[in-house]
Amino acid sequence: MVSDAADGTDARPDTTDGTDARPDASDAAGSSLVDRWTALDRGWQALALGLGIVAAHLVGQAL
Repeated sequence: MVSDAADGTDARPDTTDGTDARPDASDAAGSSLVDRWTALDRGWQALALGLGIVAAHLVGQAL
């Protein structure tokens, strides 16, 4: 099974001086979490989301 991000391409364009060309709004505190989440294979994303839903349900049942 091959990850969606395994091809090594990066959707974020870089400038010639090596800095990231993204706007400053995307450099917020949560952007690294978003980058790591989108780098995951869809199967791992589905597993993590499913486990989170089950955990939330169990917490709700315990309360």
